[in-house]
Amino acid sequence: MAHTRVSYEYSHEGIKQSILCHARGMRLPEKWSEKIAERAAQGVDKWIEDKEVVTEEDLKQRICKELETLSPDIAFVYKNHGKII
Repeated sequence: MAHTRVSYEYSHEGIKQSILCHARGMRLPEKWSEKIAERAAQGVDKWIEDKEVVTEEDLKQRICKELETLSPDIAFVYKNHGKII
C-alpha cells in the first residue's frame, strides 16, 4: 500500500493554539498559558526558518523541546497527547 504525503502550511498561530488547548485542558491560568504558548511558538518559528521540509514528528519534538524549558508540565501533556487515559 502506497503512503500518501500530506502537506500543511506552517502556522505560528496554529502551534500557539495547539499549546493553549493543552494548557486549558490542564486548567492553567490563561494569561500565563498565552505567554508560554507565544514564547514556544516563537522558538519554533526560529527553528523552522531554514528548513524546507519538516515532518509532523519533527515539529512535535521541537514544540516539546521548547516547552520543556518553559513549562515541563505542558511539555509532558503535549508529548503524551493521545496516550494519556
